[in-house]
Amino acid sequence: MEIKDTFRYTSTDIARYIIALANERRVMVNMTKVQKLLYITYGVFLRIYHERLLNEYPQAWPYGPVFPTTRNKLLKDDFQQITRNDITATDRTAIEQDAELNRVVDFVFSHFGTWNAGQLSEWSHSDGSPWQRTTDTDDFKWGDVIPDEYILEYFTKIITINDPQ
Repeated sequence: MEIKDTFRYTSTDIARYIIALANERRVMVNMTKVQKLLYITYGVFLRIYHERLLNEYPQAWPYGPVFPTTRNKLLKDDFQQITRNDITATDRTAIEQDAELNRVVDFVFSHFGTWNAGQLSEWSHSDGSPWQRTTDTDDFKWGDVIPDEYILEYFTKIITINDPQ
């Protein structure tokens, strides 16, 4: 299957949306957990729609997949204070009205939302994971992009439904 090399949103907007939803649902998040939930959302979306969700590719960092731009932009933010209003109005409206995205985000929260950051990092390092495959290459260096092909293949194996409702 071919992957469309387009994207719908910035990684920072979707990260803020995930944080806002976590706050609404009283789910504690930190930077590591947000990065992993964002990565899983990216992977599930790629698996179902064969389209990149975000403007940024995940990179292999020591604690798992990371979207560096998002990390850098949110590093000093107080996550407990982030609401949907922290997303620009135009983007927020598009995100809130995107049924495909919201089905994926709801699916991710229902399956991974209760996991803590350590569990999510450990999961992202599991044998055969895209992160593990990327870090096991001969010329690997921290910050290498995790290929979408690895992500699609992996999420196709672990997500056996076509529409996460």
